[in-house]
Amino acid sequence: MRIVVAHNRYREAQPSGENTIVDVEIAQLRAAGVEVLPFIRSSDEIPGMSKGAKALLPISPIYAPKAQQDLSRLLTEHRPDVLHLHNPYPLLSPWVVRTAHKHGVPVVQTVHNYRQVCSSGLYFRDGRICQDCRGKVLGVPAITNKCYRGSTVHGERGGHQ
Repeated sequence: MRIVVAHNRYREAQPSGENTIVDVEIAQLRAAGVEVLPFIRSSDEIPGMSKGAKALLPISPIYAPKAQQDLSRLLTEHRPDVLHLHNPYPLLSPWVVRTAHKHGVPVVQTVHNYRQVCSSGLYFRDGRICQDCRGKVLGVPAITNKCYRGSTVHGERGGHQ
């Protein structure tokens, strides 16, 4: 069996249980004789990106073209049996599911938090449960409430978390 494990690692400066789980999964699958093809990006790559690549970052949580090209090449070359998606944000994007399906590769996903529907990933703000963005196409409340690490799109820091 051949499995692609797709994951956008969180920054190493912010230790993540998700990063650990992905590393353990890869090791366990390999120990069981499964051929694992890691498709890993790291948020640590962002500071070293070109200005052009950084300019595309705001759309990358929706569609990350470079990641889709790289994944398409990997899928064509190795023809895996399945893709296991973990965290797609921000450098992979959920578009990896469409790319895999285009190549006839089924996808399973482990969802570790609420990030797909909540900027903070927690459904929690100001000491209470918050679902202000639930069901909205655009998470405007997340921007006005500075839910993603206390910042707005303009980089202004706030105290919510």
